[in-house]
Amino acid sequence: MRTTWNRRWRRCPQTRSSPCASPLQHRSPRPTARDPARSPRCSSASKQHSRITTACCVSGAPTRTPSKPPPSHKCRSAMAKNPDPRATPPRRTSIPGSDGRKESNQNMLRVNLIIAATSLMVTPALAQSIRLGPVLQEHSPDHMWVMWETTSNTPSIIEYGTSPALGQSVMGASGASQGGARIHHTRISNLDPDTVYYYRVGSGGAMSDVLTFRTPQRTEDEGAFRFAALSDTQGGPISDMHTQTINDGIIKFVQENFGPNLHDELDFVIQPGDLVSTGSDYQQWKDQYFDETQNLYQHVPIYPVPGNHEQDTHWFFDYFKLPDNGTPGYEEHWWYKDHGNIRLIGLDSNTNYRIQPQLDWLDAVLADAATNNDIDFVFAQLHHPHLSGIWTPGNTAYTGQVVERMEAFSNATGKPSIHFFGHTHAYERGQSKDHNHLWVNVAAGEGGIDYWDQSDVDYDEFQRVFPEWGFVMMEVEAGDDPQFRLRRINRGNNVIDRDNEVMDDITIRRYNAPPATPAPVAPAPGTIELDPDLVHLAASAFSDLDGGTHLESEFQLTTVAGDYSDPVKSEWIRFENWAAPEGATGQADGYYSVNTVEDPDISKVDMELLEGNTTYFWRVRYRDSGLGWSEWSSESSFTTGPAPTGACCYLYGICNQKRESVCIADGGEWLGLNTDCNDCAEVVVAFTENFDSVPLGPGVDEGGTGDQVWTSTAPGGWLVDRSGVPAGGVTEWRGWNFAAPEWWADVTGDQGRSGFTQASGAAAIADPDEWDDAARDPGTFNSWLESPTIDVSMLEPSSAKLAFSSSWRPEVNQRAMITASFDGGTEIVLADWQSQSGENFKPEAINEMVVLDLAMPQGAQQVELRFGLLDAENNWWWAIDNIVVVGEAAGDRITLMSEGFESLPLGSSIDEPAADGVWTETPPAGWEVDDSGVPSVGIAGQGVTEWEGWAFADRDWWVDVAADQGRSEFVSANGTIAIADPDEWDDLGDPEALGPFNAMLRTGPISVASARAQSVRVSFDSSWRPEDSQRVQVRVSFDAGPQSVLLDWQSIEGDQYHPDMTNERVVLDVPNPAGAMAMELEFAMLDAANDWWWAIDNLYITATCAAEFGGDSGALNFFDVSAFLVAYQDHAPEADLNADAAFNFFDVQIFLQAFLNGCA
Repeated sequence: MRTTWNRRWRRCPQTRSSPCASPLQHRSPRPTARDPARSPRCSSASKQHSRITTACCVSGAPTRTPSKPPPSHKCRSAMAKNPDPRATPPRRTSIPGSDGRKESNQNMLRVNLIIAATSLMVTPALAQSIRLGPVLQEHSPDHMWVMWETTSNTPSIIEYGTSPALGQSVMGASGASQGGARIHHTRISNLDPDTVYYYRVGSGGAMSDVLTFRTPQRTEDEGAFRFAALSDTQGGPISDMHTQTINDGIIKFVQENFGPNLHDELDFVIQPGDLVSTGSDYQQWKDQYFDETQNLYQHVPIYPVPGNHEQDTHWFFDYFKLPDNGTPGYEEHWWYKDHGNIRLIGLDSNTNYRIQPQLDWLDAVLADAATNNDIDFVFAQLHHPHLSGIWTPGNTAYTGQVVERMEAFSNATGKPSIHFFGHTHAYERGQSKDHNHLWVNVAAGEGGIDYWDQSDVDYDEFQRVFPEWGFVMMEVEAGDDPQFRLRRINRGNNVIDRDNEVMDDITIRRYNAPPATPAPVAPAPGTIELDPDLVHLAASAFSDLDGGTHLESEFQLTTVAGDYSDPVKSEWIRFENWAAPEGATGQADGYYSVNTVEDPDISKVDMELLEGNTTYFWRVRYRDSGLGWSEWSSESSFTTGPAPTGACCYLYGICNQKRESVCIADGGEWLGLNTDCNDCAEVVVAFTENFDSVPLGPGVDEGGTGDQVWTSTAPGGWLVDRSGVPAGGVTEWRGWNFAAPEWWADVTGDQGRSGFTQASGAAAIADPDEWDDAARDPGTFNSWLESPTIDVSMLEPSSAKLAFSSSWRPEVNQRAMITASFDGGTEIVLADWQSQSGENFKPEAINEMVVLDLAMPQGAQQVELRFGLLDAENNWWWAIDNIVVVGEAAGDRITLMSEGFESLPLGSSIDEPAADGVWTETPPAGWEVDDSGVPSVGIAGQGVTEWEGWAFADRDWWVDVAADQGRSEFVSANGTIAIADPDEWDDLGDPEALGPFNAMLRTGPISVASARAQSVRVSFDSSWRPEDSQRVQVRVSFDAGPQSVLLDWQSIEGDQYHPDMTNERVVLDVPNPAGAMAMELEFAMLDAANDWWWAIDNLYITATCAAEFGGDSGALNFFDVSAFLVAYQDHAPEADLNADAAFNFFDVQIFLQAFLNGCA
């Protein structure tokens, strides 16, 4: 039975059995807690758990709010995350004289006498005033707590009544604040439910205006009510955004949509943390919070929980009266409040309180709610997210344990639940797949917005994510059809202006009727020979008896009929998914969200890349907009045809038959359709290291179990440089160390570390996040892990690679570098990963196989590798394992050309400052410089002569005369190099006004007569700095035929965009056709003006000799002829020298020609 709304949006009293009947009374027993656990203490003077000290937070931690600097998001204590459960709990010191802020027993006459006496005693010289408040706090149908602060000691008096005449008074107590100020807490008791009261606080000159509030209805009245939720109101880039969110947001929305009187239309407000920027800053509580919210909280109660910015300081607990039903010793850190038909649970997710006693208490509170017939819904609020796709560094494993408990509660009871959170400054709303549980981020009230960027993750759970300020409005109904409606009201961001736009709207019923069970439609049961690359599945139309819409579907595939315990594929799809725009890099292009679902019809799905010649069984289920799932459909089946696979060659010489896309994604080399693994190039393993030889022992500062879990001792020949890591911190994580991956994940609270599944035994770990969990000296974490000298003389240089397993989680300024030094020379940077958005940004990759070109110079004999984690503080981690250096055997390829430009005679400069032996425009013998496309050539005073087209110059001289600007980073080059530098060319006159800079450098004919078809490889060192429309290409032609493009780099964003690479080894495979006698390369700098440069050095062109068959590389003799004839007669792939999949005279002709020419 549905009832009508009365003036206050309330419903007539009723029970679910009969309207307006006498309800059953239910008293919820207060949960019994275990013996309390002692809270961790801060370990330095700056980390006190005192009412009068500053934050329990590492000083100097990074901030997220530029206008009002807060501490780090991860405001950690100096102790480990898992405090000793036997320790004494941090009891909150009561305000002196308050007896726990309980109402005093003075009679009304005494109160009135005090009021009168105080009024008589006030003089201008001793004027008192209210510093902040009043603020309504914990309330029920029969009482209301009120807090305010005065500038000096005054009685804690409230006058109240059911009319503006007031008529009643009550006295509470106060405690010392700062500078003589007093914080008052007074409880007004014996109130009538659902009644408007007038009140004012204070006495004498410290007297507030007369204000109003309304008490809530009794639970048994089963009335409807509303509450609002917002988070992260600390200082942000727009300093009055919090005020706007309150006055123009919540208050305006309520009054325009529901009614003019706040206390009639809104029962309370919740806030999951980060009320102010710096919780230890006394003034911020007034300026950033209470002054900005006074128009709301003097009429409507506020229920907050602490965030990391509160810093676990006493001010939060001094200012707020919260339910006192948490674990003894942890009062007001966690609590619950029953209001109408909901149970509201407040939790503390900050580092010091991620402990088992809180979870045990939560278990008891949920167990009680499960059997409480008055409770239809359970809502929890805590600050830190379990998952947050728009700001992944906030992900918190402890919150995941809370979510698991909420999900289990909803599954067992049928009572829907929500966890509200913040920390990430954006709105996020989603739902658990198999549970009636919502995930709702209600941020941000003012904190600087977290815009979409390259580090974001599109988690399956989230449906709508918007990087904007705003709040959530909740409307809850009881009665026969209990339900709640959640709406997100947005206020925009730094780019978008919004005025209370509803961006999300979802209604959840306790007794939701699930949708009708779908039926498989296509393909028809038993269909065969389907293309395994793409199978289209379709089911019947969605139908829902109570009007729900089609929210989600799940399709499952298995190869065992009726067994879906471990499905081959399980596709959970949704009709919409509001997430990051493609390529977003921050505020400039990540200020909005896009719906990434192209087709909202989710009664169908595409299954891609299935196994060939396989029978699959499948089923489907539908979910409605109220989170109800249908039953699973009946089972259907189909069979695929053959899959398009080819040889996929991996490092270590492993090969599997795979599809091209799968092979490339796995880091392999795909040889083509229907190719054979015998065609994979043989690889030589020059070096391996998996760290399993290190002598693991017990931990030092960390807990956990196991005696062989950690060591600081590196493997033989390896060195760890910790000189750049400040003293102190957690011993196990000071610099690079070595540990069992499972133990590492366990003692650190996981936070994603267990996802590094490629690691085993022991791994090398740099974890500044954990290192920072104990007191340390100031400074950043900088540590290097250095390899022994590695012999690489057996590797063909252009094929050499470094591969390793990696777990990288970035944050703030954290940076990872990998360098190589060959034969004791200058270090070359192989990789430079950074946490900040930009060209070197490396997104989170927790379990990755990294493969890097080793940039090995020709003739190199040895290499030393270094792995550095730099510039880190309380950030995340980098861990590595399974290092290997591999390549093709050096003797397997012949050199067709080598050019380092060192033979060129350098002369004097012309327009640049006078210098001898530094520059020439004359190329190597047989080469050609074509500067006909440089418009200034031959025009006096236009263009610097040295740089009119390609030139050859001493590298150090070029760096010097061009004022460096990054040119010195070309460390792989030495001596004379080839340079195209339109930036320097434009420094005389205005040559770019004459037209673009187009310059060509050609090698002249290079003999490829001895090369096997498709085997030529070009490698060279390159320094490229792009700008504007500048573009470079490498082109090839064979036997004076047409050119084809091997390389095309552009400065403009797009498929061909190539970022700054001022020191790079470029390797290009050249598709030389069978029978080709000569090829020519052309290096082109195109469409340039006053842009930057391109320089090259150390050009090598190699190939596999078509006549090499005997196994004794470099020596052609009878054995090569004999081996070729055997391979030719057997139709072996290596004898197909013209790569035409046929064995005929052309293959013999190519062999004989190469044999006669020789392979030298």
